[in-house]
Amino acid sequence: MTVNATDSIRRHGIGKNIAVITGASSGLGEVFYETIARRYPDLDEIWLIARRKDRLARLAVRFPDIRAQVRSLSFDLADPASYDALAAMLANEKPVVRTLINNAGVERDGLFRNASARDIHAMIDLNVMGVTMVNHVFLPYMCEGSFEVITGSVSSFAPIPWQAVYSASKAYVRFLARALHEEERRRGVNILLMSPGNMNTEMNVKGASGGKLGRLPYLDLSREVERTLIMAECGRAGYTPMLFYKLYYAFTKLMPSALAVKVASLEDGGTVRQQC
Repeated sequence: MTVNATDSIRRHGIGKNIAVITGASSGLGEVFYETIARRYPDLDEIWLIARRKDRLARLAVRFPDIRAQVRSLSFDLADPASYDALAAMLANEKPVVRTLINNAGVERDGLFRNASARDIHAMIDLNVMGVTMVNHVFLPYMCEGSFEVITGSVSSFAPIPWQAVYSASKAYVRFLARALHEEERRRGVNILLMSPGNMNTEMNVKGASGGKLGRLPYLDLSREVERTLIMAECGRAGYTPMLFYKLYYAFTKLMPSALAVKVASLEDGGTVRQQC
């Protein structure tokens, strides 16, 4: 008979209690780290996963007074080999993943036909494959009472011209998260999809974005991260911060898709026509 990782943890009581944060080196991931370090003092370890070793090293020593050991793990989650390495670490150490923040992602805006193949692959590899494989690797080590936050986006509510691949990748994340919420709730593990709007991060610096995107309201990241964790603890399936974005979600559900896609479009200029 095959014994999976979760059964082994429950039966033998082995493994440290850990939190895992992907995309931890900046932006939303960094705020999740700051909040988790303060909010969950009984953790044994916090695993910070991102590509940039220097940023991770600085983050690891930011809170010298916390009980948890902070581990900096430099992995490119767009590289399939990263998941083999993480799976091997987990199989060797058999931790109990109490909190998983599945946050790594990348965004590129612009007309699809002008996009570089590199940017298209980056969004699909990280936003789709990365989010999926993080779940596949870590979910077996989560037990009753554990929870995961998956970072989605308000861009998933409707197709967005001039952000076609990114919005499509986040629509995939939305469906994945909702399905996993239903699967995992049966064993007491909660999966929550956080769908944020504009955030003042390296990927979207406040005041630097032009056009329609730059005019949308920005979130208070510290406040919304705290609220997200509370909702994840309580078993909620999703959270969209800020009334403006909640109303946008309602609009996309009530309006015909032909209208929603025009309102969601990031194009500000006039129509560009090309004679064929």
